[in-house]
Amino acid sequence: MADSKPREDVFEVFDSGEVKGRGLRALKSLAPGDKVLESTPSVYVLSNSVRGQCCDFCFAKSEDLQRCSKCKFARYCNRECQKNAWKDHKTECERILSVSPNIPTDLVRLMARIMQQQQLQSGKMSSIYTALVSHQKEFDDERKEAFSAIVTVLNQFVGERDFQKSSSGELFNLFGKISCNSFTICDAELQPLGVGIYQTPSLLNHSCLPNCVAIFNGTKLLVHATEQIKQGDELAISYTELLCPSYQRKEDLKNRYLFGCSCSKCLSPLEEDGLMLSLQCSNFSCNGAVPRDLSSGGFVVCNTCGKGLSDKTAASKAQAIISKSEETLKQIKALEKMYNFEAILDLAENILAEQKGFFHKLHFSRVGILDKAMDACIYLELWDRALAFGLQTMDAYKLYYPRNHPSVGIQLFRIGKLQVYLDKLKDGFQTLLQAEAILKVTHGNHPLVQELRELIAQTLEELRVEQNRTVQGMELI
Repeated sequence: MADSKPREDVFEVFDSGEVKGRGLRALKSLAPGDKVLESTPSVYVLSNSVRGQCCDFCFAKSEDLQRCSKCKFARYCNRECQKNAWKDHKTECERILSVSPNIPTDLVRLMARIMQQQQLQSGKMSSIYTALVSHQKEFDDERKEAFSAIVTVLNQFVGERDFQKSSSGELFNLFGKISCNSFTICDAELQPLGVGIYQTPSLLNHSCLPNCVAIFNGTKLLVHATEQIKQGDELAISYTELLCPSYQRKEDLKNRYLFGCSCSKCLSPLEEDGLMLSLQCSNFSCNGAVPRDLSSGGFVVCNTCGKGLSDKTAASKAQAIISKSEETLKQIKALEKMYNFEAILDLAENILAEQKGFFHKLHFSRVGILDKAMDACIYLELWDRALAFGLQTMDAYKLYYPRNHPSVGIQLFRIGKLQVYLDKLKDGFQTLLQAEAILKVTHGNHPLVQELRELIAQTLEELRVEQNRTVQGMELI
């Protein structure tokens, strides 16, 4: 069964307490960029949202994928990928045909594959899954209802005979284990591609101040240290988005993983949360932020000029725009599924216009909308506008994310590519160097880093050619 490559010299499993359970801790000092582990999934599926864009086996993106001739559902790079996938796809192929034209969800397919593995082992659940925690006792009614809906679809997908080989209790336990331990498999730019179970990485506990990061190369999961780690320190990654206030992080962690975060960032969140919800200073000559006072619900004075808000209704106005921004983000996510980027850009620009002059540039909601506007412009090949939106996100990215975080490195890489394409070579070169400094830590020798270094070398050569032309022109004068 697939597992992590042995790295006994780097970490060990330990009991981190009743609340967090088992975890991993360092057996030696680690520097930023050191590889902690790499792991292949014990089970995984490609997401239906990217079907037709990526190979079902290796997750490589391609415009020339070959369909499975039987089910017409799975797609592969070539015969080799199809052959390697057959042991998992053989049974699934028949099941896909049996429920066509209905398409099973990602979670249903993942559960079916685990059940298939279990049946191949004479009905015994692999130790990979028995070791995982499920937190099923803490499921609320909404989670239980979701399970009931999944069971109905799962029954139809795997068939009555195979379905009856697992009791409802076993399936509920499995559902909990997947909910709390699965990894979203992402591409080089952190866009979701699928979901998988990884044995040893599932032991990594969460922190909003992580000292490690998990990234993917195809379906392989790689964990690198992002901070200086001392021997005996617990190794932790972040399970949730960090560019949002602590109350949203806590809500997400509670809903998805059924625990509350007690890291130092969440125990003392007032200063950062205040900035994430800050308004623009009412002094027109000042670019300072007026942070939210979370204890009172109001706002404190500007962190630059010390002036308070002149508008007494600012808090209620801010909440109204936050609510509208949240609704806009929901609409944008729905439009993303339909690839309607013109409508996404219109929505983003409208809400940004309402936020402008009111929300500070460090307001997390504004940054989220700017990201969506940048993405839409890239898809629409509106390069100048994409660059303008991207540049506006960087102050918040650098402030709220840890210094070595893949989101920061990838955003810098995207901005640098746009600058180079738009012949802003000096700016692009400097931006790409900043990206490389981060991504070599978070990604190691990943293909993304190789691509970045090739672009840096190409840009440097273009700068030299440009400089030579300038010198020659001056000599002619």
